[in-house]
Amino acid sequence: MPYFIIPYEKERCVFLTCDGYMPLTEATAAWEEVQSWLVTRRWRRVLVEVTALQTAPEMGQLFDLAKLIWRDFPQGGRIAVVVRWDQSRFAKLLETLVRSVGMYLTVFVSEEQAEAWIFGESRDKHQLPTFNSSSKTCCAANKPREVEPIH
Repeated sequence: MPYFIIPYEKERCVFLTCDGYMPLTEATAAWEEVQSWLVTRRWRRVLVEVTALQTAPEMGQLFDLAKLIWRDFPQGGRIAVVVRWDQSRFAKLLETLVRSVGMYLTVFVSEEQAEAWIFGESRDKHQLPTFNSSSKTCCAANKPREVEPIH
């Protein structure tokens, strides 16, 4: 079996690592197992590490993989995928496909950055305040005060 699934109870996240040769049928089996962990525990985060994977999907398989990932994934969930540099072209295309249907999937070449993103708070819940020009008058629009000369 070229994959391992480790649930992290504290972080409410499933860790999937894949290595060696993994055909699409095995990828499907692995993802269905990840999905069952997510559903039974009501989790919404997955960290996928594929740096030891020795296969690259063909274009048609990449679309099938994207459909597999977004099908029945918990709404508002997020997936971090850790890849090698030479895997990044396919991974970024997968990211684009999955994000086009509104899912949060982000590709990383650093496991530390992936963990920080996946275990961090959702950007949807804690958006940064945006500048609203109508909320306050700009200081340039205010009339300058008269300055008293110093004697």
